[in-house]
Order: sequence, then structure tokens, then C-alpha cells
Amino acid sequence: MKKVLILNTSFDRGGAAEVASKIFEIKSGEIIFFFAYGRKSKKLHTNTFYFGNFFEKYIHFFLVRFFGIEGYGSYFSTRKLIKYIKHEKFDAINIHNLHGYYLNIFTFLDFLQEENIPIIYSLHDEWPYTWLPAHSMGCLHCLTGEGKCTNTYNYPYTFVKTFAKFMIAKKSKFFLNLENITFISSTQWMIDNIKNSFLKTCKVITIPHGIDVEIFNNITPKNLLRSKYNISTEKKVVSFMASDLNDSNKGVKDILAAAEILDRNDFLFLGIGKKIKTKLTNITFTGYIENKEAIAEFLSLSDVFCSASTAESFLLSAAEAMSCGTPVVAYELPSIKNLVTPDVGILTLHQPNSLSKSILEIFKNRDNYELMKKSARHKIINNYSGDNFSDKYLKIFEEILK
Repeated sequence: MKKVLILNTSFDRGGAAEVASKIFEIKSGEIIFFFAYGRKSKKLHTNTFYFGNFFEKYIHFFLVRFFGIEGYGSYFSTRKLIKYIKHEKFDAINIHNLHGYYLNIFTFLDFLQEENIPIIYSLHDEWPYTWLPAHSMGCLHCLTGEGKCTNTYNYPYTFVKTFAKFMIAKKSKFFLNLENITFISSTQWMIDNIKNSFLKTCKVITIPHGIDVEIFNNITPKNLLRSKYNISTEKKVVSFMASDLNDSNKGVKDILAAAEILDRNDFLFLGIGKKIKTKLTNITFTGYIENKEAIAEFLSLSDVFCSASTAESFLLSAAEAMSCGTPVVAYELPSIKNLVTPDVGILTLHQPNSLSKSILEIFKNRDNYELMKKSARHKIINNYSGDNFSDKYLKIFEEILK
């Protein structure tokens, strides 16, 4: 029996954790999956390991915020993880997010290289080939350290960009020295970017994200779901969702601006997440939800799902909404052009006015709207089902562990 360790910042917060958890839940007679994480709350689950250190997190955060260097903090946390890996004798490591102020990255990669442990690196953003940001937004400085930075994406955020060239050189040295690493991307867009980065010689495989189409479905009638949550059946419900609605990169301010433009009796904007401050009366919030079935119900009772995110590698929340038969209106991003096509929604300019106009456009033709609902559900079933995702990942693990 082979043992694979899944590594991520957190166990159950954010899109990367959701994808990592799907892999953790794969059933195999040949492989046992374990999960290690260093941030957020500690969960008591079988085969999970929390190695985080509260005080080290803030030291690590300080190094990134004030010096712009990632991967030099969290010394004791990293030693704790390495000790765990040595004790359990894992046959492979499935890395998700390395950034997040929780791991001494270069010490950890050195250890994996010395032990010759195969690495399957599931990419959720561009961080491995930028100097620091999770998304480059096409900025040459963020990819090479040359020229002036034009990037508007602010995570991980730093006040200082002096060490950009140093970090690019450091990352390229460590990643290119790893002899037994396979990168997995969910989109062709990221593979194209990798081919133009210092990782261009590395092995990269495409596996689209998987949606649990049994949980995210549109079986229960909308009127019953709205009655359950005390939401009017007379209003057009526009939902939006993020693990942190205050994250400026998610563009919630633009959604609020669009809600203000559509401040009419027939529209209700539904924020799936922790309540944020607003004076608008046509917005309500569910509060933070961990339960996937409840999230699926809110997406199913919605008439349209809205995203104003400025950078995404896939937009998992939109795919989950589509699985529930809910059309999508989103800001146009290269990474989601294959997901949100005209038959399932509208991609629009990065402006609240364009967002509100696109939401109105969705409802103009009733017959076309009904076709969008059906096409959205079918697209996820045919291209992004959880079973296909699990089968493809399992095949990769089996090939690497032969």
C-alpha cells in the first residue's frame, strides 16, 4: 500500500483546499491519502496533520510584508512537517499552495530533493513562476524582475519590491533542480503561461477541476428552497461568493456598485459568505457556510451567479453554480473563457455598469435564459465532473508510484 501526502495552506478554507480535499477523499485499494496543513483552525480528521505555529506565522508575514521575501520564515513548523514525513515514509507529495506564511519553502524543497520523493504540484495560481504575487496579471516585472511593476493584484502583499530578481533566481534554481516533479494545471491558459516562464522545461499535465454534480444540482425546485431560506419568489436573485468577501481581488465592491445600479424591487443580491458592511437594502448575506449542501442550495435558488474577480485560475464557484443550473455573469478573464461561454453566461468588461447591464441582458429573452440553465448543467457534467477529476488524478499517482 502506497502513501501520498497532500499539502496545503489550510484544510477547509479557499478554493485550493476544496480541490485538495477532493483528492484526499479519493478511494483506492492501492493508495492511502494523508493531509498536512499549517494555517487556519485545526480539524480532528483521520490521516490529517496540523503543523502550524501561531507566532511563526506572524514572523513569516512580517518578512513578506516588509521585505518581500517568501519562504524564509516558519522554521520550526517546517521542521515539524519534515519530521512527520520521515516518520510516515510517504511515497509521494501532492503540493497545492506553498505560499501563505506557513512554510519555509526552500528548506522543504531541499528536503524533498535529498529524499528523492516524487512531487505532484497542483497549480492554483501563478505563484510558482512569479517573484511573489499569486497572479502576475501580465506584468513582466512580476515574471522576470525586470522593468516597472504594473500588477494590481495584491496578494501576497509587500511594501518592498527590491528583492524581485533575487526571488525569481531563487525560485527558478530550486524548482528546476527538482528532478522528480510533475505540475498539474486545471486550464490551458496556465499551461501557456508556464511555457513562457522559467518552468517551461518542466512536465505539465492538464486536469480540469472536478465538481460534485450530485451535491451541486438543481433537483429541488427553487420555490421550495426560497421558502426554506425565507427568500422572495418574486425577486431575481443574483448570488456571489468568496471565502473572504472583503478580499479586494474578488471585486465585491464592484458587485455592490452593480447592486446599487439595480436597486429595484425585483432584484435581490445574495452574498454567500460572511456579512460585509453596506447600506443597500437589496443585499443580504448567508454568513460563512462550511456545508457544501447548503452552498449548493443557495446557488440553486439563485437566478444568476455573479463574479467580479480580477484574477482567477479557474473560478470554481462559477462552475459550482453552473452545476446547479445557474447562468453566470463574470468579468472577462483569459483563464475562464473556456468555462463561461455564451451558451452558459456572459463575460463582461471590468466595470460595474457593464456588470449590471450583463445581468439585465441575461433576463431579456426567457427562452434563451432557460437554454442557458440547461447548458450550464450539461457542460459541468460532461467536462468537469468529480468522477473524471478523481480518475485522472488517481491515474497520475499510480503511474508515478509504479
